[in-house]
Amino acid sequence: MAVDPVLRFTAPAGTWVEALPLGDGRLGAMCWGTADGERLSLNDDRAWSGPAGGPVHEVPDGHAAAVERARAAALAGDHRLAEDLLRPVVVPHTQAYLPLGDLRVTCDPLPVSRFERGLDMRAGTAWVRREHPHGCSVRQETLVSAPAGVLLHRLRATGTAVDVTVSLTSPLRVRSGAASGAGEGGAELEAVLELPVDVRPWSPDGHDEPVTRAADGEAARCAAVVLRVRTDGTVLPAGPGAAVRVLGARTLDVLLATEVSDTPGGPCTGEREAARTARARVAAAAATGSGELVRAHRADLSPWWDAAHLDLGAAVPAGTSTGELLRRAVDDDGSRRALVELVVAHARYLLLAGSRPGTHPLTLQGIWNAELQPPWSSNYTTNINLQMAYWPVEVWGLAPLHEPLLTFVRRLAAAGEDTARRAYGAGGWVAHHNSDVWATTGTAGGGWADPSWSAWPYGGAWLATHLHEHARFAADPPAAAREALPVVAGAARFVLDRLVRLPDGELGTAPSTSPENRFLDREGEPRAAAVSSTCDLALTAAVLRALLDLTATAGTAGDGTGDEELLRRASAALAELPAPRTGARGELLEWREELPEAEPGHRHTSHLVGLFPLDLVDPAGPLAVAAARTLQLRGEESTGWALAWRACLWARLGRGDRVGETLRRCLRPVPEDAAAGAQAGGLYPNLFSAHPPFQLDGNSGLAAAVAEALVQSGDTDVRVLPALPPDWPDGSVRGLRTRAGVQVELTWRAGRPERVVLTALRDAHGTVHAGPPGGTTLLGEFRLAAGERTEVPPTPFPTPNTEEQT
Repeated sequence: MAVDPVLRFTAPAGTWVEALPLGDGRLGAMCWGTADGERLSLNDDRAWSGPAGGPVHEVPDGHAAAVERARAAALAGDHRLAEDLLRPVVVPHTQAYLPLGDLRVTCDPLPVSRFERGLDMRAGTAWVRREHPHGCSVRQETLVSAPAGVLLHRLRATGTAVDVTVSLTSPLRVRSGAASGAGEGGAELEAVLELPVDVRPWSPDGHDEPVTRAADGEAARCAAVVLRVRTDGTVLPAGPGAAVRVLGARTLDVLLATEVSDTPGGPCTGEREAARTARARVAAAAATGSGELVRAHRADLSPWWDAAHLDLGAAVPAGTSTGELLRRAVDDDGSRRALVELVVAHARYLLLAGSRPGTHPLTLQGIWNAELQPPWSSNYTTNINLQMAYWPVEVWGLAPLHEPLLTFVRRLAAAGEDTARRAYGAGGWVAHHNSDVWATTGTAGGGWADPSWSAWPYGGAWLATHLHEHARFAADPPAAAREALPVVAGAARFVLDRLVRLPDGELGTAPSTSPENRFLDREGEPRAAAVSSTCDLALTAAVLRALLDLTATAGTAGDGTGDEELLRRASAALAELPAPRTGARGELLEWREELPEAEPGHRHTSHLVGLFPLDLVDPAGPLAVAAARTLQLRGEESTGWALAWRACLWARLGRGDRVGETLRRCLRPVPEDAAAGAQAGGLYPNLFSAHPPFQLDGNSGLAAAVAEALVQSGDTDVRVLPALPPDWPDGSVRGLRTRAGVQVELTWRAGRPERVVLTALRDAHGTVHAGPPGGTTLLGEFRLAAGERTEVPPTPFPTPNTEEQT
């Protein structure tokens, strides 16, 4: 029986990574479950720094010419000069995702005989329960309703009445804050918070004033927070600001809504209209009633949870705390399997809570951030992290949750056309390694930019491949392909214009970087700019392949509706792009030349992007052997998201043993003294994945790796149990979706498939194999109409790959 998707704790949260997340994709809350009540740290996914109307960035004159000079320097082997020419940036920095503040519902002190708190992910509800002497208890529970767009907090006291303070506090400048309507039955609280016009990221040099607020009289963007308190107690004012005092309450409901003026990527609304909208949302929810809100909330979540299920045969005692499970999983296989089930459920939950159609995409921290100057601005890092955050959505049956990212990519494409033209003299569109809610596309990092990350112009190309993947999984691929084509065609134009004929006649890229990594030049100095990074060429090939595939799927090839000249260029370049090279140690090289590594254990494995997620490398071919050697040389330790990526790579290689070993590192508890920047991943007490600090992409990457270990797919082939870890001998999974257009229900025993059931999501045909690459056994063929279901008879297959076989 699978582990219940519930996190349990027996002590209050003492740190942010012990608090529990809720969200509806827009409104987020971290629930602390304090000793005397509840503290809810609030976020709204539209609340970013930036001036009214958004930042304006101009590409400096001469930028394109400097890039061309850097190209000549790289081709001449002058890495220092190429790097210096790439150092100036277009954007000083991206803007930051901000906290709104805390809602506190605090009870007057009472002696506590028992305390517990938790998060029921299936119900989307966090709760805290305190038992007091003489049979008295107080239970508080919180949810954020996607149907209603509000947060609901409920307090119920049994055997006693309690006195409660409800208050709003914020690290932002409060333009106005007040309570009204105090008396019998309830009150309303409202705060209008001013969003900073600029927040600088953390940098090695530091900043005396990292947060810049609007000058007096200057227009500024604002966030409105409105809440309504309903209770059977007596409500009294609690001094100035947004706070009330409730006496003698046995029931108390708090409804809260937020709204942001001048929303990025949306309509421009003023401060007053934002407050009116939030008030109207609270009023509508109050008229609905808390009971109906709870029912609608659970009905909204239920289909998502029912769509997929994982059971690894783990059994843990009922009521086991999450902290105890984390500790046991270090050495106990059964507990580790239970933890795998829980982290997959948790990753799916975070996607449901943090990314819904119509919202903005997940930041590095999802929609949960408590800091005015958050790590890496809590922005969109597009050289792996934003992409990884969405890796599980298609395969785990959460495709609608992809929409915020796909919509954002379309915004980037529109904004990036001018950047491509002015910064590179190129067609199409470009986005670099960092962006924000304003769809920033230029190079960023003024004052401390390092070309190893700031000068990388392939973030847009990588993101464009998500539209291709979405179409491959879609129930209606031609319609999805037609929608994707304009964006992918623009990305293809850019990568084609960036290709250069090298002195030996080969196609390549120059100057070229590999995200955040460096090599040593002839003087032994770390450098970033060279020629033809493997990552550049893989992303170029992936975008060109996507263009051709989408064109064929959409039915526009050769009928005059497509760009025939672009298609001809793409086909010709794709045929000429060189294959990745291997080095003296048998590894896949990161650049065209075999350059000494400045950091052999670097967290990024960008040169393996063609293996996973891009599906350009045959996992049974010679390049796969080189990729495995690369992973071995990179070492077994890294940050949380990097370990998750490595687990995905090992799964694609069919190495279940290595998947299991890597996941073991991903699942270990993070030491309490872990410092930011430490090269060791793991899980915080609330199961957030550690970079450290927390990054949501590590959680998503774990779920993607588990799916990849159990089911892999191409356009017409399905492979079951391609990389089963040895300590998962028995289990079942249902709801995994494939590019072949079928959903898979799979049961296995003793490491071999026992039952394989396919359900067609569209008209589909293909084959089903079992086992690792290079050693698969054909289980059968399928040809199904949409909605049809069939069982494929399983047969024995070879033993999974081991170290000696690679």
